[in-house]
Amino acid sequence: MIELKNVTFSYKGAKIPALYGITAQVGSGLYLLAGENGAGKTTLLHVIAGLAHPQAGTSYIDAHPSCTNKPTEMGDVFLLEDNMRFPGKTIREFKNLHSRFYPNFSEEKFDENLKAFGQSGNELMNSHSLGNLKKAQLSYALALGVKVLLLDEPTNALDIEGKETLRKLIAANISENQTIIVSTHTVSDLEKLFDGAMIMQQSKLLFVGTEEDVAEKLAFEYSNHPDMDSLYSENIGGRYLNIYSSVDHEETRVDWRALYLALHSDKSQCIISQLQK
Repeated sequence: MIELKNVTFSYKGAKIPALYGITAQVGSGLYLLAGENGAGKTTLLHVIAGLAHPQAGTSYIDAHPSCTNKPTEMGDVFLLEDNMRFPGKTIREFKNLHSRFYPNFSEEKFDENLKAFGQSGNELMNSHSLGNLKKAQLSYALALGVKVLLLDEPTNALDIEGKETLRKLIAANISENQTIIVSTHTVSDLEKLFDGAMIMQQSKLLFVGTEEDVAEKLAFEYSNHPDMDSLYSENIGGRYLNIYSSVDHEETRVDWRALYLALHSDKSQCIISQLQK
């Protein structure tokens, strides 16, 4: 369980906080973290991982403050950043040095993940393309077995086949007690896997909740025309996606991209009010 209590964080010299008053509880499952550029997504991941200490408020993982940096607790969380560089000539060399700090690391899963991505793990990382480097890193991260796995733009640089493999590996590797937060601008890459979402705007958290939370309050339906009675309507390739109150419509699968756009539109307060009922 991740718990954020009124977290505020500012970078030195910045006029506006990177995070402001973030309060949320995130349970097990796969969560989307979405927001515009500069919304504070990467900073929030750093706070959860204990790599950035908020000036106000606290981040907890299973009731332990993230920023304590105790070895026993640091082994429960891992952040894979975009364009991150691992020390070591190969991913296997890095694994031999690094995995000892993660008691739930699985050698078997590591090998299976590498094989799925078409790698042996003995390839020189400094000779990898960005896509193949990301595949090696994801193979390792998904084998750690940490309680909280934070992935910042994990599909960046992956080809179509790599994205499909990642979808399958996340589905196969996530456990019922694990939380994976994926920060991404390309929601469609993993959309069918998300159990919930955290949606940010300008340093603040607009929404956090599960797919069940959203489906109880909102319905997403396609039509050939916009509906003036809908809470929000968007033209997608000549058809309209309309968002309604679920009270008046049958339950449908949540469209996270549409929810994100609705929360960043002039209908935002209407959508938020419906979600808070």
